[in-house]
Parts: sequence; structure tokens; C-alpha cells
Amino acid sequence: MAESTVSDRWSRHLEFYTHTVTFLVEDHLFRIPREPLETESTVFKDMFLLPQGDSEMVEGQSDKNPVILQGVSKTEFESLLRALMDRSEQHGTQKKSKLDHNQWVSVLKLSTMWEFNNLRNVAIQHLDVPSGPLGPADKFALASKYEIKKWLLPALNALARRSEPISVEEGRCIGFENALKLAAVREKLAAMREEVRATKVMDWVQRNYTLKPRDEESTEPRKFGRSVRLRDRRPAQRLEDEDEGGICNSLITKAFNL
Repeated sequence: MAESTVSDRWSRHLEFYTHTVTFLVEDHLFRIPREPLETESTVFKDMFLLPQGDSEMVEGQSDKNPVILQGVSKTEFESLLRALMDRSEQHGTQKKSKLDHNQWVSVLKLSTMWEFNNLRNVAIQHLDVPSGPLGPADKFALASKYEIKKWLLPALNALARRSEPISVEEGRCIGFENALKLAAVREKLAAMREEVRATKVMDWVQRNYTLKPRDEESTEPRKFGRSVRLRDRRPAQRLEDEDEGGICNSLITKAFNL
């Protein structure tokens, strides 16, 4: 029986007749339900609003005429679909992830490209974990590429305040110009630390060694010794963490125009 005859004789159920779409990614065909795509993505929603027909000549309606996705790898598209189908099965909530770190990076890339806003937020949450494999340089690179503004300042702050120098690999990751800006911030921060350290040392010396008139001297005996000196000198090694964090953020904001 011809398809046109079938369509004329029977009606399609409004809820339980699944509309599918066929994609070609690299050398593989994907045939998937349209609903999660048009529900989650404004890009696909607009695409599916275009006039559609039942003919195999309509793009995406058959294996012979799929929607061709350029600039996307098969592995990346698989990761997006797995994350998307997990959300659909859980009615919009994300169960325990079966995706690894690299797959979530792929989800972040494609969800940003095709405006899957909710799925993008889920990808960001999965990648933004303290115990995860992303270092501050990686987070800065991803934040710059995919416009995750809340990652930029903390990532740069971590790179600027740590004692280890920026590695060659990290320089490549964040880019040459950004590496130079970060080096300038680190130099300024180091100079401020040294200035504060010197000031605190001088204050300590003045408190402990400056001669006072007899009537101003304390009646308590002065305590000198190794333990006292170590205790007093320790705070002079660097700025207080809270103050240093704020100063560092100010230097970064100015250097990177954040």
C-alpha cells in the first residue's frame, strides 16, 4: 500500500506518533526523535519550524537526504545525544552521569553552538568540580572559548597567586598574549608581597627593639627566643589571604578588561 494512501486513511496520534530526523555526521547516519532537539534547542526549534513535508526529498526525512552537520565529529554528537537522552528519560533532571570529562567538554561545545541552554548549564556543573581534571589554565581556556564568565576571574586568580611558575604547556593553553598579561600580574603581586613583608618586619623590629623611656617600659619581662621570633615573623611572609585575593582580582580585572 502506498504511503500517500496510508496517510489518507489513518490519522497520526498527536502524542504517540514520533517524528524523527536523520543527520549525517562524518560518515555515520543518526536517526533520532525530533522532540528533545526542538524542546531544548532554539536553533533546532527554528529549523523544524520551516515548512516540512512527507516526501523523501525533504532534508532530514530519510537516509537518502539527511541533515548534514559540518564541523562536528561523530564522537561529539554521540556525547550530546547521550546527555540529552538522559535528561529526557529523567524528565529534565540529570541522573548520575555516564559521560567522562572529554564527553562533557563535547557537550559544552555543541550545547553552546546550538543553544541548548539547560544542557549547557548541566555540562558546566559537571565540569566545575574541585576534584575534576580541569586545572585553572584549562578552565580559563574553556571559559574564554565558550563564554563562561564566572570561571574567568577564579581561574586567573589561581594562576596568579600560586607559587609555581606558568608552564610552557599552560602558556599554550591560555594563549601567548594572556600569558604575558598574567606574568605582569604575578610580578606586581610579588612586589606587593615583598613590600608588605618588609613593612611587617620593620614593625616587628620597632616593637621589640626600639628603646623606650624608663617610665614607658613594660613591667613585664621581655621574652626573646626562637619560638617567639618564629611566631612573630610568620605573618610577614605574605599578604593576608583575603586582602591578597581582592588585590589580585583588581589587578586581573584591569589587565584583562574583565
